[in-house]
Amino acid sequence: MLTEWRASGGTVDPASARVLMRIDQPQSNHNAGALAFGPDNLLYIALGDGGAGDDQGPGHAPEGNGQSLAPGNVLGKILRIDPLGNNAANGAYGIPADNPFVGRAGADEIYALGLRNPFRMAFGPDGTLWAGDVGQGAIEEVNHIVAGGNYGWPVKEGSFLFDANGTGPGFVYAHSPNVPAGLIDPVAEYDHADGAGAPVARQAVIGGYVYTGASIAALRGQYVFADYIGSSGSGTLLTLGARNEVQKLVAQRREPLGLAVLGMAQDAAGELYVLASAGGTLTGTSGVVLRVAPAR
Repeated sequence: MLTEWRASGGTVDPASARVLMRIDQPQSNHNAGALAFGPDNLLYIALGDGGAGDDQGPGHAPEGNGQSLAPGNVLGKILRIDPLGNNAANGAYGIPADNPFVGRAGADEIYALGLRNPFRMAFGPDGTLWAGDVGQGAIEEVNHIVAGGNYGWPVKEGSFLFDANGTGPGFVYAHSPNVPAGLIDPVAEYDHADGAGAPVARQAVIGGYVYTGASIAALRGQYVFADYIGSSGSGTLLTLGARNEVQKLVAQRREPLGLAVLGMAQDAAGELYVLASAGGTLTGTSGVVLRVAPAR
């Protein structure tokens, strides 16, 4: 459910709640994640594929929700709406006339499709929309989201072809950059393990921000993000190098973190913060907020 509240003087008025949209989910995971206002003052909404595995099963289209353009199917997509408008079917929000699926197959709200679980995204200073799309068993993605872009899931996981494998667990089976045509590969990707048979060292990408702060000069202009790694508490801060290669970021006074990374945030000065916990969940008392700072 997407809800708007009014605020005055930094205080939210709970009586002002207004529901803009409700979206049914077939499973309890891969839910809606990030909200971001773009340079166009429109609201972008990240939605997972509905949960379960392989984007198949009850509540999933035969081709996968990520690829489905059936009426009303907005799962596995990023949506773009105008919260101040009223031309949507329910009259509670607006649909921009230049949304890429207006007047053609696909829900008018869709901005991009072919995503599995893009639950963290943010705009960079140049207006680029960066999204971390969580992979299934092998590949984590960093994407530049563009209008009408199709990011491949479940046809591909990262730049690899994906086999949903019927009732068995799906798997990647061939490196296939830029093929099939019409699918957009990530600008960066990384594997869960350091080699065949090696233990899982990374698990779920946490989308971040382009650093514009002043405390770490070497990071200015770089995309800083993270990997979650759950209850093992081995979350990792990452950045993209000059050729979009994924690099571990040793720029934090608590390194290694010894925590699972749940999200990131950026303040008005461009400095970055890590939202983390020891157990990898939002429950309990181990949650912390760390500022990304120069290594000692």
